[in-house]
Amino acid sequence: MTKSERIIRSIIGAERTNIRALAVAVEITANVLFSQGIPMDEIAVSKDIYPIVAKKIGKSFPTTARQIERTANLCINALDAPLMEQYIGRPLAFRPPPRALIIYLAFYLHFGEPFFKVIEREPVLLF
Repeated sequence: MTKSERIIRSIIGAERTNIRALAVAVEITANVLFSQGIPMDEIAVSKDIYPIVAKKIGKSFPTTARQIERTANLCINALDAPLMEQYIGRPLAFRPPPRALIIYLAFYLHFGEPFFKVIEREPVLLF
């Protein structure tokens, strides 16, 4: 099990769902953000991330996109206050879209710290 799969499983538990597509999306997003240096505002997950995931896992683009978004929504639904604090860094007043969750988890994967704690320390990462 990869680190991204462990993170997702720690959020949704032993839910009988295939998490591989979301895990790969988180890994690719972390690579795009931190290795390629592309700002998060310039990442369109449906255009930049999902096609790469589809190719990597050997599924069609529409199937991959649906699978990622369904699993992301499962994670979002499972994020209670302690988990939100652990992975995002603060409670949110709104339900984040799947794109935001992918970015939050990519930050956690790369830094081992929640998104907002990293941003407080390194605000340059917002741009």
